[in-house]
Amino acid sequence: MKFMVTFALTHRDYKERVARFLETGAPPPEGAEMLGRWFTASHNKGFMLVETDKSDTLFRWTSEWADLIDFQIEPVVTEDTAAAILQELR
Repeated sequence: MKFMVTFALTHRDYKERVARFLETGAPPPEGAEMLGRWFTASHNKGFMLVETDKSDTLFRWTSEWADLIDFQIEPVVTEDTAAAILQELR
């Protein structure tokens, strides 16, 4: 299952967050694959596309950063999957 993770990056914890990111790289845990990660040019928001079969894996990963980052997590489907489902429902 794919999840779109949106994260808010406040200026309050900027230096601590950057230090931890540069030290760890924020890799996904075993059982999750990060398909992409993007940051806005204004440094206030980021996005990750993550694939995992276990939502608790994603919960564990974001919990490691919850002291510095606010997360929103949404399950998503691809355009092809959405089109196939909508075609069936027609």
